[in-house]
Amino acid sequence: MFDTRPQFQDAPLAHGFTAYDCDIVSSEMPCGASWLANCLLELDVALWKPWGADLHADWRQRSGRRYRYDRADESWRRLLPSLCHGREFDFRAAPVPRLSHAWPATFADTPRTILFVRDPRDALYSFWQRARRVGLAPPEQTFAAFIAEPWFHYPLSRVDFLAVWLRCWRLALAEREHLVLRYEDYRHDALATLQRATTFLGIDADAGRLARAAAASDFTVAQAAERQLIDAGTLNAQFNRAGEAGEWRRTYDAAMHAAVGRRYDDLDDWLGYAPGQTDGESVASCDVEAVLVAAQAGQWPRERAERLRRWLIAAGLSAAAD
Repeated sequence: MFDTRPQFQDAPLAHGFTAYDCDIVSSEMPCGASWLANCLLELDVALWKPWGADLHADWRQRSGRRYRYDRADESWRRLLPSLCHGREFDFRAAPVPRLSHAWPATFADTPRTILFVRDPRDALYSFWQRARRVGLAPPEQTFAAFIAEPWFHYPLSRVDFLAVWLRCWRLALAEREHLVLRYEDYRHDALATLQRATTFLGIDADAGRLARAAAASDFTVAQAAERQLIDAGTLNAQFNRAGEAGEWRRTYDAAMHAAVGRRYDDLDDWLGYAPGQTDGESVASCDVEAVLVAAQAGQWPRERAERLRRWLIAAGLSAAAD
């Protein structure tokens, strides 16, 4: 169902849609980017291959850019509650966003990029909670032990991977037209956050339609849809949990603050978050070439792999030894 090859995301490969014209990038850790994605669906923006998933079999073209979504189990509603079986969408010609958790340079650049972020302390905490619920981590594992373990097949811990990934994207965004959206702003004022996104993407929609799109995409709507799917036996584990901004302020103890350390201080300053609360680790230690191998950059055009190499080095990783 999921295809991580860069070639898979090169183009939408859907009738009426020949190319992506913007990127919406987010960390794979829980950050709320699916809220924005569902808002776009409500505004008749087509989402082809969301986050590397091949959903072509779920869509039936009716005529032109009008499509019907046919998937009886509706399992995607835990993330995109508007994907109801039998619903028809009259998609706009543009924008055509590519949703991904990719490193910068994984794909050919599009004219515009949205980076959707969440306070790293909350993202890590939420991922730890989710991992214990779905069996990725034992229930008794501490937060500190969890974030110190490798991020999947990467030679980086979970806490270091997120820091390096964000630093690379900060460097990449400096070279392109971009917009940074924060989970915390969505939770504080969903309509204003959506208006910023639609203005950036050139979507024409009146205030009433934007308000309806934001309401139909709220965390509570996805949470209710997921609960229905679990009750029906379609899903067996809960992804959506608290939907809280700034949760770290009431959940972190001294050991958790120490486990994160000062890794994110420069990123917190960039994104407008409070700095770390205790001294500790500040820079990841890893070989650039090992990260490039894990990212499968050997499959990319050489110039794109070289761009990521430069960003990784600038992000603080050491260059490969001669």
